[in-house]
Amino acid sequence: MMPTMPSVFGPHRLVSLLLTPRTYFAHPDLLRDRRGILIAAVLSGFAGAMDRIDQKLVRADLSNQGMGETSTMTSWVLQSWMNYWILVIGAGLIGSVFIWYIRGWWYRKRLEWSGAGDVAPDDARSVAVLQDLVYVLPTILLALIQTATYSNYAEAWEASDVTGMLVLIFVFWSCWTSYCAATTVFTVQKSKARFWFLILPLAFYVVILGVVTMLISMFHH
Repeated sequence: MMPTMPSVFGPHRLVSLLLTPRTYFAHPDLLRDRRGILIAAVLSGFAGAMDRIDQKLVRADLSNQGMGETSTMTSWVLQSWMNYWILVIGAGLIGSVFIWYIRGWWYRKRLEWSGAGDVAPDDARSVAVLQDLVYVLPTILLALIQTATYSNYAEAWEASDVTGMLVLIFVFWSCWTSYCAATTVFTVQKSKARFWFLILPLAFYVVILGVVTMLISMFHH
């Protein structure tokens, strides 16, 4: 009997992805687990849909609209967890296609700018969605915990606490994971890769976080 190919979602593999990403991405069978990579892309789509819902709620907060004056679709989503998950799954499945191609394209371009040679598009796309698991899985796990704790997403949003900040830590950590993935799987110039995969993304997230924090403090002073 042939041994089963290790899954990208094996518990010990996920621990390795979080703590020792170079070891995770150095596994010779990593990019052969096409089913696992497809699941990772779909989960990235779900997390992206969740993020878009949160963005709409943040904009509502900044405009002092509150929960009662959000768009019809957003209000529908906030009414029940069933509505929330219907939108997340539906929009996530569609979004995963865009994530696969657009985010994969951007990842590949950064590899090229980092000195990589001819990178296979599917390899770049696969690594891009796998490194995203560092923050995608905690995002989905938090939503599942909230589903079991609150009656709907409106209640969960109003009661948001430090758990949301914990997800931000994983988002920042994903920059390091992305850099480790790029320098492990592909042959690149580390100084250039450090800029494109580590310094620039970190700066982007810091700026976005700073702007949002400033706007919230201004509008809720």
